[in-house]
Amino acid sequence: MIFGMSTACFFPNIYTESAIDKMGEMNVENIEIFFSCLSEYKKSFAKDLKKRIQNNGMNVYSIHPLSLQFEPQLFSSHKRAQQDSLDIYRQVLESGAKLGAKVYVFHGPAHVKRAKTLKLNYSFIAETADYLAEIAKEYSIKLAWENVHWCWYVAPDFAKKISGLVNTDNLYFTLDIKQAVQAGYDPVNFLEMTNGRLSNIHMCDYEIDEQDGVCPRLPFKGEMGFERFKKALENINYQNAMMLEVYSYNYKDYEELSDNFLKMKSFFNK
Repeated sequence: MIFGMSTACFFPNIYTESAIDKMGEMNVENIEIFFSCLSEYKKSFAKDLKKRIQNNGMNVYSIHPLSLQFEPQLFSSHKRAQQDSLDIYRQVLESGAKLGAKVYVFHGPAHVKRAKTLKLNYSFIAETADYLAEIAKEYSIKLAWENVHWCWYVAPDFAKKISGLVNTDNLYFTLDIKQAVQAGYDPVNFLEMTNGRLSNIHMCDYEIDEQDGVCPRLPFKGEMGFERFKKALENINYQNAMMLEVYSYNYKDYEELSDNFLKMKSFFNK
């Protein structure tokens, strides 16, 4: 298994480039780049990141843009809006390819207007996913749709339905533990539904508070049963990436973050 850390762990306290150097000090070898604003999609920014990544002896496994900036419009019937978003999408993929990324973590459209039942046109979604995944393939990057409690991929069976309809071999999935629980699901239930297309896991823990709901925590600092989760990963023979992705307020200092990363590696390597 590939173990790594996302620059999102440092957002918004330090910029992406500084997060890379900080992870270098922690001897993190594999990383996910969270692009946090539009200017970070530029070629010049990717060029600077590449130098820092090389200086720190790192590998970029995945990239993750700030999705609401453009990803919902990739599915828009308004062709001008869709084209603008496709231009940004290609810009992100180009930067990812320059950095050597293998996976693009994708949120897709948001489920903004809350209804009791989320009704989706899976045939339309699959057709668009085919198109987007094939574009990503041009850059040798896997498109990995992530479960998010406020997006279309909210329930475990979304992955099964879409993977059964697409023609592309380049659509994969990312599991986010906290997002699964925030949506009211057991994270384990997402694993088999990905039909062998799970390429990335965003690792964290959580506590459920009566007033605040699901509160993200560092792994092993909350209520997640990691022994059971580890067994479930073994059952599907998962060999891809596990990225530590927590919020910057989930740890008191960088030493605690680094120690937690090492603990995660040790636990899942046993």
